[in-house]
Amino acid sequence: MAVTVSTTSSHDSTSDTVDSLPKLTPVGQRLEHIIKYSLDRFQFRNAIFLAERLYYHTRGAGHTTEEQEYAQYLLATCQYRQGQPELAWASLDGCTSIRNRYLFAQCCLDLRRYAECNGVLEWLLQETLPTCSATDIMAGKNVPRSGDPDKASVLNLLGRTARAQQRHKLAIKYFTQALEVNPFLWEALENLSELGSAPDPNSMFTEFDATIANVFAPRPVPVIQRIKPVIPNPPTPPIPKHEDLQNENIADTIEASYNQSCIPAHDLIKPRQGFLPTIDTNSMAVLAQISEGNGIDKPNTLLRRGTAGHMKRSFERTKSSSALQARSSSSGTGTKRGLDRYATFSNLQSSQRASTTNTTSNAVLEEPVGSVAPPAVSKAELQEELEALRIVADTFKILARAYGLFSQNKFNESIMEYESLPYEHLASGWVQCQLAKNKFEMTDYTTAAQYFQRARELEPSIHRDMEIYSTCLWHLKQEMKLSALGKELKDSNHHSPQAWCALGNAYSLRNENDQAIKCFQRAIQLDDRFAYAHTLSGHEYKGLDEYDKALTEYRTALSIDDRHYPAWCGMGDVYIKVGKNDLALIHYKEAHRLNPSNTVVIFLVGIVQERMNRTTEALRSFEEAIHLQPGHAMARFEKAKVQKEMGQYTEALKELDVVHKIAPTEPRVFMLQGEILLEMGDKKEALKKLTWALDLDSKSSHAIRDLIDKVNQDSDAEEQPYDIQHDSDG
Repeated sequence: MAVTVSTTSSHDSTSDTVDSLPKLTPVGQRLEHIIKYSLDRFQFRNAIFLAERLYYHTRGAGHTTEEQEYAQYLLATCQYRQGQPELAWASLDGCTSIRNRYLFAQCCLDLRRYAECNGVLEWLLQETLPTCSATDIMAGKNVPRSGDPDKASVLNLLGRTARAQQRHKLAIKYFTQALEVNPFLWEALENLSELGSAPDPNSMFTEFDATIANVFAPRPVPVIQRIKPVIPNPPTPPIPKHEDLQNENIADTIEASYNQSCIPAHDLIKPRQGFLPTIDTNSMAVLAQISEGNGIDKPNTLLRRGTAGHMKRSFERTKSSSALQARSSSSGTGTKRGLDRYATFSNLQSSQRASTTNTTSNAVLEEPVGSVAPPAVSKAELQEELEALRIVADTFKILARAYGLFSQNKFNESIMEYESLPYEHLASGWVQCQLAKNKFEMTDYTTAAQYFQRARELEPSIHRDMEIYSTCLWHLKQEMKLSALGKELKDSNHHSPQAWCALGNAYSLRNENDQAIKCFQRAIQLDDRFAYAHTLSGHEYKGLDEYDKALTEYRTALSIDDRHYPAWCGMGDVYIKVGKNDLALIHYKEAHRLNPSNTVVIFLVGIVQERMNRTTEALRSFEEAIHLQPGHAMARFEKAKVQKEMGQYTEALKELDVVHKIAPTEPRVFMLQGEILLEMGDKKEALKKLTWALDLDSKSSHAIRDLIDKVNQDSDAEEQPYDIQHDSDG
């Protein structure tokens, strides 16, 4: 049976700047093939065992340092993929090759050895690393081999390390540089958005926009004299006899027979499908002719756009915003080649068929006799490739823009962006969760729960963001759904921190604070970098009046993510309870700065300002909350209280009328109306409102009866002098 001997891949020629793969011995090559076979089939234990055999095989005499480091790399790769970064770190310690140092840095990051990771990555950045453009990545060419880092990957890892060290400005710098090189690095874009520095997707894809305009711009068709060499029929390779194969390696014999052929190696390889390799002058001329003569209509992007209500901003769409940049071939020498049957818009190549040395001088101006002209690429194929090209970039831009708008608290605009996605992306669990999170931040818990439920139906195994769903159900007081959610998440993955947060919220809703704290602490044990679990734990300690423990949990959450505004609100709640209104106001205002669209935070700011007798500021805060959420009954009620204190009785009654329509059975509304009417002198209406309040709220009966008695006493005091005067006149 023939076995491939060569260990080089098709990417070797594009990764000269990175370590080249060493030439292993025949035994090492066989072990390498089996290891890769096991990795491709997720047989990690088998791969590790065989990688250990290769590692110790290269320890013997006669093996180079490159072979030994490559064996260490294979062993560490197997260990890392099995989820054992500590073993991979030990296997790579002391290695000097670029690919080994890159994987070593990844292990250091996972093990939180940040200083060591940063030093290795800074060393890698000083090396000559390849820069893979978005065009090359989409085309799948000029990309380093598997495991070899490029510049964008190193910058992204540096950004993650800096963020883990709380060096946010440095992290933003690295993530931004990584996106400049590779705009498809979603991880870098996500981190930038979470750090409050969401990039502009239009600037990320400038290369694509320029290329679409470049391809369809009118241009003169150059007259090229196509010199086509006479390519003789290749000689038939000698067929080895059966007796010659008995004592020889079959693979070596076949390789030798091909080496005797005059067919160039690249002609023996089927062209690979890509997106946009280099376009030569002839190819661009064909595109220009088709574009001008046939008039290619720009295809629909199949993107369902939302309402055209996006105002001009840094995230504004641009026409042909998803175009890839077609790079003209820098080498104009050599014979141009027509479009073969594999040629489309995405892989118009300027490769030429190399001729044998003894026929290069026999070039003629016509096709050789007996040759068949390859079929030209059709307009439909070009249109299909262009449409696919646009869809990929447009979809990514919409996702990037929507995620960035969410990080900027522009929730309505973010929702509009998500809804403009193609249906196949819109009907995904991740997008539905993002829509739910937007509604959650807008305190529209009912709609948010519906989106989360839809995400669960689409992807029943989803766990990410389910802690937000559980909090949403907590606000809606849906105890049965919340308990079922926690049980389902825990049954599907016992080691999911989101599952334990859901269970903790379920216990919290039943006022079982101790059990809730145990669940939240279990979530923290599974992921101590889970800021929201610390915040939820702080809420439960606050409910038990254990304020010191609550503050500790909130501070831990902020040490993980200083933009986590629920922790700032929690600290403000604690300071209100202990009577430190000034500190509470500071923390509430910081939460408001981080999320200026959250009406709950604005309402809390107004409450503290009212307690501090800063009535004018409190009134502005309540008005801001009402502007963002007209149905915010509590904000309107508190605004009416402030207006009563300021003597604005008519305006206060108008606000209370609106609150009455929202909450018609709220006794405090009738009680406040009675107080205002009593101040205005309308004792009859005041007595009516207070009587209704007494019927609705028996708990506050003492305060309401005191007001009613006051009304009666005032009425008696007014009637007495009137009766005396009447008698005297008589």
